[in-house]
Amino acid sequence: MVAGGAPAAASTPMNESYAVYATGRMSTQPVGEASYSGGSPVILPNADAAGLLGTGLITDAAGPASASSRIPGLAVSLPGRTVLRAQLTSSSCRFDTRARAASGVSRIDQGRITQAGHRTIALPASAAPNTRIVVPDVAVIMLNHQFTGARGTLTVQAMRIRLLDHHQKLILATSVCAAANLAPAPVLGGPALRLTLGGLGLLLLGGLAYLLRRRSRRRTA
Repeated sequence: MVAGGAPAAASTPMNESYAVYATGRMSTQPVGEASYSGGSPVILPNADAAGLLGTGLITDAAGPASASSRIPGLAVSLPGRTVLRAQLTSSSCRFDTRARAASGVSRIDQGRITQAGHRTIALPASAAPNTRIVVPDVAVIMLNHQFTGARGTLTVQAMRIRLLDHHQKLILATSVCAAANLAPAPVLGGPALRLTLGGLGLLLLGGLAYLLRRRSRRRTA
């Protein structure tokens, strides 16, 4: 814990971003989390977990009135010999101090879903908020998922993948913007906080990969 100002920061929503988050039978804490109050930017050399998820150099950032998450070289292995790839997956948000409201966007460059025996599904680069794509018998994917929370906080998720038979979700490139906070924030680790994907994150994502592979083997059998 950082001395000084922590209680006030905890009671006030702060801008933040993170690259990967999973919920369901296997859950993770947000991976690559950056926050205005706790350290930004956060850089991950890559996130490569047990064949489930592969990326390039991840960058998450959060400032007094904005947040962003960038995942290059994304590859996600799904059941049924299905693979989702994108050259770049990103989200960002900004709080307009005049309008007193937040807005956000996401982008997916050269995104596509390939599945054995099926045609390739091309993902729109700039999808409208909450664009829904169904991969039959595999997953429902929400692009540019946006929702407003308490006190006007806006959350933008570039991609939200829900597996149809696992009650499992994988959320990619999330940015969260609250009311602008222009007060100085405590600095942790200097201007850039460089991290690697921790052992716990790898373990939990590895467990999710095992569930997906087991389901794929059952489908093949």
